Amino acid sequence: MQLKTCVRVVCFCFAVLAAFTESAALAAPAPLAVVREGTDQALKILRETQSSTGLPLRQRKDEILTIVNRYFNFDEMARRALGRPWKDQSPDKQKEFVRLFRDLLFNTYVDRVQSYTGTNEKIVYDNERIEGDYALVKTRIRGFKDTDVQVDYRLRQEKGEWKVYDVIVEGVSFIDNYRGQFNSILANESFDSLLRRLSEKVAAQKNP
Repeated sequence: MQLKTCVRVVCFCFAVLAAFTESAALAAPAPLAVVREGTDQALKILRETQSSTGLPLRQRKDEILTIVNRYFNFDEMARRALGRPWKDQSPDKQKEFVRLFRDLLFNTYVDRVQSYTGTNEKIVYDNERIEGDYALVKTRIRGFKDTDVQVDYRLRQEKGEWKVYDVIVEGVSFIDNYRGQFNSILANESFDSLLRRLSEKVAAQKNP
């Protein structure tokens, strides 16, 4: 190989390496950063609603839902929460279940976080553990009634983005908790009955 050709090849290799390094630098945030960013944005709104001049939470839930939709994979959460019966449902019923489960989980999550972060509590982001396309981010809400509340997030990477697919509060997994409830209902009732129950529950949350 001539010297000029060799130099061109080397330069090309360095250019490719530089482009790869730049792409990596611009890659999606790590799991802990995803949780921190989403939580901070949601908490900012929650705390604004608690000020004397802030709008009520009910009027700002759509803003929080937009944030949560960005960082949570509700399709994954719904499939895992329903478990084996998921594959037996039509696409339309799966879609309806995801929608209702998202609303139910969102309302539960917001109410839970709001109850834990009403005054001077502080969110502590302890660490992250990544295993392939899965990750666990451990956080604490410090100062809630003179104690710490452990809140962990399970995430999955899909198409280069990390999204939450489970929340574990004080050792209790949202997905595991709901799967138990859904299994109990489906042991005696139809899937349509489960959808009706979810719809009624979501409606009750919107009009307490």
